[in-house]
Amino acid sequence: MISNTLKAIQETKSKLAALEKKAAVEQKARIQNLHKEAGFATRQELIDALQTLGGKSPKKAKARGPRAAKATKTSKPAKALKAKKALKKGVKKRAKRTVITAELKKGIIAALKTGGTGAAIAAKFGVSVPTLHNIKKAAGLTKARKK
Repeated sequence: MISNTLKAIQETKSKLAALEKKAAVEQKARIQNLHKEAGFATRQELIDALQTLGGKSPKKAKARGPRAAKATKTSKPAKALKAKKALKKGVKKRAKRTVITAELKKGIIAALKTGGTGAAIAAKFGVSVPTLHNIKKAAGLTKARKK
């Protein structure tokens, strides 16, 4: 009984292999004549027409790993389009990181000592409120928590 099942499996595998070969031959023949079906005289004309539709030609991914592969899937024009759509929906684009220099820290500390709200000082110096709190903590301007 088991041997009959194994024979049936082997026969099915051989039929599948034959069908896969047949499909590959048919696909190759169709691809070879694709330019004629689309109305182009040569394959190169078809390739040129396709490249004008897609913008730039594809480049090799420099970085490796799952994140790099995912990053290379979307092109720069697609990313720009997503950013424009996000702005239309009211979603803010991520701000560029501010470089925290010694002069900037001194200015923030001086503004904190003179008074004012944290949000106003952060907006004035172009930093986030958490960054402002980190600078404040490093300068020793915060009170210790009660235990």
